[in-house]
Amino acid sequence: MKKHILLVEDDIFLQQLYHELLKKEGYDVTVSAEGNDAEKKILSKKWSLVLLDVVLPGKDGFAIFNAVREKISFPLIFLTNLDGSQEDIKKLKKAHGYWIKSNMSPPEFITRVNTVFKSS
Repeated sequence: MKKHILLVEDDIFLQQLYHELLKKEGYDVTVSAEGNDAEKKILSKKWSLVLLDVVLPGKDGFAIFNAVREKISFPLIFLTNLDGSQEDIKKLKKAHGYWIKSNMSPPEFITRVNTVFKSS
């Protein structure tokens, strides 16, 4: 069964890179670059995985997560480059995990996505 991923990333370069990597792996990918749109898309269907940037125009990732977390049953992972105050780290840990974008090479990104599905 094909996996459906919602990729929420406002950095166009990273959005295109991640989208291309995920498509090459055979995933069905929908993208969003803005917080309010992302929240609507998250609630619009049962995704296999949501990859959610923290810093977004409109609603930020933390506000989106707080609005949807009790309404979803699929994994949501934060994508961030926040070096993280203790408060931010507490917020990041509430999701199914968080990945520091600057610490991941493209192959590592795909490995992490594949691992999410192997463990579910």
